[in-house]
Amino acid sequence: MASPLYHKPPTPPGLYRAARAFRRLSTIALVVLIVFVAFVAYSAVQIVKAKPSVGSTSDTYEPNDTIEVTSSFGLSNPTYFAIQDFALHFRILNGSGGLLVDSTTGPDSIPAGQSAVLPIDLYVPISATGASLLTQNQYLEWNVWGNASYAYLFTVSIGVQTERSWGAPFDNLTVTVGTPFLEGGVEEIPVTVMFANDASYADEGDLNFQVVPAAGPDCATGGFAVDVPAGEGYDQTTDVPIASGCDPSGGHVASEYVENGITIPLPSEAIP
Repeated sequence: MASPLYHKPPTPPGLYRAARAFRRLSTIALVVLIVFVAFVAYSAVQIVKAKPSVGSTSDTYEPNDTIEVTSSFGLSNPTYFAIQDFALHFRILNGSGGLLVDSTTGPDSIPAGQSAVLPIDLYVPISATGASLLTQNQYLEWNVWGNASYAYLFTVSIGVQTERSWGAPFDNLTVTVGTPFLEGGVEEIPVTVMFANDASYADEGDLNFQVVPAAGPDCATGGFAVDVPAGEGYDQTTDVPIASGCDPSGGHVASEYVENGITIPLPSEAIP
């Protein structure tokens, strides 16, 4: 009896073989993509955990009634991907919760595996809430956050909230007016200026004042040349001629500080 003949299985068509190979490659690519995305997501979490920080601050007077506040923002990127299009947003509040700064800087980039210290330059208007920086020691609330692109796939949000102590250059400024008196036939009035320089720099300029009545022209004008090192106080009195018939009661004293050609208006003081 003859044995049955062996028939070789037919070879699948080329299109079928190509489709099967494509499915296998698609599965491998999907697995690689899932692993890559998971790795990138894990790396992004490490950036958020990198504890960004705001550096120490310094300030200087600037023209146009502003104070320039400089600082820095430090961030570490310990991963294998760059942080791109990183823009920082700032909201700084004074001790009473008043808004001083609301601005954005950047964008910047931080290469993979590196740390960066980004410089910060902010300008605070000396008006309304900003005027308190001149005459009141306080803590400023810094809210800093930023968004960035990471590995072209994710948007990373990084933020820090901190407080920074502020030392006023004219802390507890008081300008008081005394009782008019006659001196050599001229009516004069004593004006006393007191403050503490709690800033990190000296007050070296001129403090000018005007005694303004409730109605009518100024009663008197005068000024002091001040040279007050950081951490020291100031208490001086000067006698200035007063306009004939002027009664300063119920008025106020307007004053300003002038240094290196920059004029800084100071809060006015009511006269009882």
